[in-house]
Amino acid sequence: MIRDGGIVHEVVLAHPPERVWQALVDSGELGSWLMPNDFRAEPGHRFILDARPDLGFIDGEVLEVRPPRLLRCRWSGAFGDTVLRIELTPDSGGTRLRLEHRGWADEHLGHRGSFDQGWHDKLTKDLPALLASESQ
Repeated sequence: MIRDGGIVHEVVLAHPPERVWQALVDSGELGSWLMPNDFRAEPGHRFILDARPDLGFIDGEVLEVRPPRLLRCRWSGAFGDTVLRIELTPDSGGTRLRLEHRGWADEHLGHRGSFDQGWHDKLTKDLPALLASESQ
């Protein structure tokens, strides 16, 4: 949902934080539920997300990493410069994932709605499907 100018989503996943964290920071797993990438969870690491054909390539930079609880990155592309923050907390045998995607400049607000829907789909369908596909 769009709240206070940014995108905010919360989901509860039936897996421990360490498992969800792996799906967020392992380049191969991230690529299977989000998009192809060369991500590494190291502060200062610059990475590329392949969002073709719609958005082309997204330039990213890891800003903060606190395993297995917090990941903060900068994303830059056709939609401007934004900051993505994902926080994991234990929740009744699973994990509560809270995502905030902020920094939308006025000239790029048109992209915000499609990102909001995209995050909804990724967090309620694609990520849970990846997690459920394994017996860990």
